Amino acid sequence: MIKDKNHCNLLYNHCNHMVFQDNLTLTKITMKIRFVKMQSGGNDFVLIDNRKSLIRDRAKLARKLCLRKFSIGADGFLLLENSKTADFRMRIYNSDGSEAEMCGNGIRCLIKFIYSEKLAAQKEISIETKDAIYYGKYKKELISVRMREPKKVNLNLNLKIKEKKEKVFLINVGVPHTIVFVKNLKKIDVKSLGSLIRYHQQFSPAGTNVDFVRVVNRHALKIRIYERGVEDETFSCGTGATAAAIISYKLGRVKSPVKVFPIFGKPLKIHFDPGLKEIYLEGEAIKVYEGECLLSR
Repeated sequence: MIKDKNHCNLLYNHCNHMVFQDNLTLTKITMKIRFVKMQSGGNDFVLIDNRKSLIRDRAKLARKLCLRKFSIGADGFLLLENSKTADFRMRIYNSDGSEAEMCGNGIRCLIKFIYSEKLAAQKEISIETKDAIYYGKYKKELISVRMREPKKVNLNLNLKIKEKKEKVFLINVGVPHTIVFVKNLKKIDVKSLGSLIRYHQQFSPAGTNVDFVRVVNRHALKIRIYERGVEDETFSCGTGATAAAIISYKLGRVKSPVKVFPIFGKPLKIHFDPGLKEIYLEGEAIKVYEGECLLSR
């Protein structure tokens, strides 16, 4: 039964069906587990506290829980876990089951969850990811995470796409991003062109995320994102917003702070120093609802 519009105490029948597809007997159902649905700018996640290591096959569960229309549905699957080198550990899986090195919106949703659940009292917490250790703060409903210095920056690359040369810019801000500047975001076929760039032999075998960017003014960008692992356009992307801001700064088109407006979701703010030694990604993270799923061991 739904308690209120923000918090649901709800057992999802579609989760039961999802388990039954592989396990046809009730004796296989051995665990009821709580999940929280969270989003930032429309970039949505299923989050589970896995500090007791109850979930082992993370990739398989990611594919099931993130499947839209047949399950909870999300862009990604977040797991809060214990860490030996930081306060907490984040595992992030895309909806196709692939594990990502880092996720800017995902880590901010995780930080919001940690503080909301009173799992930490200090002003700043450290989060271990597959990429590096990140540091985050929660203040006045805004979650800020310090990003690491960018790597593998390339400001001079031309890709051959459908017999045409496309000028692109490369950067890794925890995950790889390819930036394409455009004049009209609404006319871009993000899924089609994004897929061609994402799977281009230049980026094989790992692939790349693709960000289509328009400069609005010295402190604002608009962006549309094709996310690797989701294999489609997403409403928002924290690392994509960071990548777009840093590349635009390196090209002399913007200066800090930069607001990055996705075509659908809410803006993110990027702060950075002139030497790019300190880069901060800031924005809201929202708990949409919570519920329970039945899982098999």
